[in-house]
Amino acid sequence: MNTENENNFEQYWLEHRQQLLNQNQEYRETLESYKMHSGADWLLFALPVVAALLVFDWHPFANELLCWVVSALVAIVCFALCVAVKSYLSNTRPLSEIEAEIKEQARKDYESNE
Repeated sequence: MNTENENNFEQYWLEHRQQLLNQNQEYRETLESYKMHSGADWLLFALPVVAALLVFDWHPFANELLCWVVSALVAIVCFALCVAVKSYLSNTRPLSEIEAEIKEQARKDYESNE
């Protein structure tokens, strides 16, 4: 595909991305799986807050600013781990992977319509 067609497709993708994604059942189901539906989900996402508070109360450093920074980093790492655990337990593919497939299919459809 030449550069002009590539640019045209990218423009088309930018304009219709959300509509194309919302038409895909797997994408919608995966997006829905990231929402909190049960008490276990709420506990899983409360874990980063608890971990950050425990690290902050532990006072591993003399400098209070450093304690805040370390607590924030602990919260971010715990949150990332909780999201990974939730997506692993829900047995879904990553949204980025699904979106890439949808975009590739849209590219094929776009090329066939030209």
